[in-house]
Amino acid sequence: FQEMLGQFSRDPDNPGNWDEINPVSYTDNGIGIDFLAERVTNLARFLRNTYHKPIFMPYVGIATATWDDTNSDDKIETEELDLSGWEQQSANFYRQIMLKKSELLANGFFGFATMSLFDHPRNDYDGYQYFLNNEYHLGIIKSSAVDEIDEYRFGDIAFKADIIETLFPQQ
Repeated sequence: FQEMLGQFSRDPDNPGNWDEINPVSYTDNGIGIDFLAERVTNLARFLRNTYHKPIFMPYVGIATATWDDTNSDDKIETEELDLSGWEQQSANFYRQIMLKKSELLANGFFGFATMSLFDHPRNDYDGYQYFLNNEYHLGIIKSSAVDEIDEYRFGDIAFKADIIETLFPQQ
């Protein structure tokens, strides 16, 4: 199974169409980001007990931008985005999942992969974009590339919180 989560996305009940989107934002509590590692652990336990097979999570995508519709027009505008707004929530998930390593291994969970190493300024450009502007912020390393404009991840790169250190600890 895979896991993707973002603070905002298309409204799952009324996503709109290609040109007219209906975005929705969530509170941390409303979407349950603080409990994601526990949910992954519970699902791994259920799958192991049900199917008795090893479990791999081929990708985890925690989008790290946030949106606050300050003018209440239901449109995502650049000044309403905080491109690092969910970095700590993402880092917290990775810390929690690493702390559950023994429990996950006991339930047949043998690994996971991050969705992307780097944020990509043109990820899913001209695609459906369920996560809207957050499609460009699914990596664990960010760059100074400008969303939808820069063709590649040019510019300065920066680590998001302590995710790299959490996933690849020094021995």
